[in-house]
Order: sequence, then C-alpha cells, then structure tokens
Amino acid sequence: MRTEVFLIVGDPFLRIQKAKVLVSEIEKRSGEPLDQQTFDLEETPLGIVLSAARTLPFLSSGQVIYAQGAGSLKESDLEVLAAYLGNPASKTTLILESDDLKGASELQKLIKAKGQLILLARDEAQGAGAIFIQQKLKRYHKTMTSGAKARILAMCGDAMMFLDTMLERLVQFSGDRQEIDEDTVNRFEENWTEMDVFKLTNALVDRDSTRVLKVFRDLTEFYEADLFSLVGILHWQLRQLWQAAMLLTSGVSEREIGSKLRMSPSRLSALRRFPAERLESAVEALYQIDRKSKSGQLEGISGLEAWLLEYAAS
Repeated sequence: MRTEVFLIVGDPFLRIQKAKVLVSEIEKRSGEPLDQQTFDLEETPLGIVLSAARTLPFLSSGQVIYAQGAGSLKESDLEVLAAYLGNPASKTTLILESDDLKGASELQKLIKAKGQLILLARDEAQGAGAIFIQQKLKRYHKTMTSGAKARILAMCGDAMMFLDTMLERLVQFSGDRQEIDEDTVNRFEENWTEMDVFKLTNALVDRDSTRVLKVFRDLTEFYEADLFSLVGILHWQLRQLWQAAMLLTSGVSEREIGSKLRMSPSRLSALRRFPAERLESAVEALYQIDRKSKSGQLEGISGLEAWLLEYAAS
C-alpha cells in the first residue's frame, strides 16, 4: 500500500461521501479492509494525530486516519505536518478535512506539493444527496419519486449531514409502502412538526432553562435515548425557526410567516427575542454534537443537554 495524503474541503456531507469513495478505492487496491481512526484537530494536538499515523494497529495491513478541523492548524503545526509528509508512514492514509480554508493558503500549498487537495463545491451537495437517497433506499427495497426526492433535499437545505437520519425516520414512517411519493413526504413533515419534541424548541426559544431540561429528559425516555432521531428532529425545527427569523428581518408579516411555516403567533413573538445569528450558531453547534457523538468523541445525550442549556440561557 502506497502513502496517501488528502485534504478535503467543503460541505460536511460531501466530505463524508468523498472520503468513503477514496477509502473504498484504496481498500480495493490493498485487497482488504483498513483500520480507521478519527480525530478533531480543534481538540487533539496534531502531534498526537501524526503519532497515531505512524503506529499501525496490531495485525493490520494498513489504516486510515481522519483529521477533522484542518483549518484550525497554526503555522507551527504546518512545520510539524511538513516534517511528517517528508517521511510519511508507508501504510497510513491521512485524510485532513475542513469546512473551508480561509487564511489557510500555506496548508493548501503544502498539500498540493505532497498530496491531493480536493475542493468540493456546495452545489454538489444536492447531486450527492440524490445519489445517497437512492443507495440508502435500495438497502430497504424502496424507491422514491422525483418530487419526493426534491422535497426531502429541500427539507435538509444546506445541512446535508442530517439526510441519513431523516431517511431512516422516513423509511419507518412509510411502513410497507414500496414507493415513497411526495404525499408521503408531506405527511411525514407534518408528523415531525406535530411531535412533542416541538415543546423542546418552544422552551428553547422562550429561554426557559428549567422547562428545557424537563422536556428534554421526558423525551429521552420516550425515544429511549435515540440521540440521532432527536438531533434530526431538532435540526429540522431549528431550520424552520431560522427561516422564520430571516423572513421577520426582511419585513414579512407574522401572519404570512405563520401560515407559510405553520407557526403560532406566540412562537413568532418569542422568536423576535432570539437573534438569527444565535440560531445559526445553535445549528452549527448541534452539527458538532452529532458528528462527535457518531465518532465516539462525545457522550451524545449529556452533550445535547449541555447544548440546550447553553442556548436557553439569557
């Protein structure tokens, strides 16, 4: 197995899909599966990551090291990375990831010289999402009409990383139906907005920490600590709140917004006290919780509880 070094930049969902393709190709060449480890460079020093890259797991023929948050690397880190790339571990694939590369021109130069820089366009997310939907549904022996597919992708918006969770819930909701059409997706959306978890985002917007904590703990019992379902539903509702906040700031009337997004006047009134910038920050933090819990870097339920209390605070 030859040395592989990549830097993948762009939408988190696209990065995941691209990394899967890269690793699949490398495994085909090596003839067997590779061990995989994931690190967050915003929390783990680069030296520790590179030490893991040089330490091959016992009885392993090769490994993949994912290092997320590469945009946070400092100048001193780049010197360490350059030294590693001058003599890299021969059986390790190093995949660096970042949402963007603002102010990281030296990192780009280094990777271009020693490996492969992959810049993913945001508009690729919809195409990749459509392919992912098809692959996911195939495992459940289901199909989806083009209208339904477009509706699901619209529900995800820019946050494609929640597509997997949303599809899991949609498959369950569709029951024995082999084809999922737009009507099914519309009823599924209504089902989500009517769930009791709506009480949680109401408490969040009202900045009522006590109520937030009580509703959250009731929900974790109801969902039997199904973190991924909770995160998916919370994301969908926060995205709706953000849309409402954008419409409010652009001068659209509360009555029109309420009709369009099925939102009560009291909720819209509370939303005026919850800035759009704070909502954007909350969605980003929610994504980080989802990502870290899936990679074992965070105990999901306690992390989600801490997130709720932080953003419910005045």
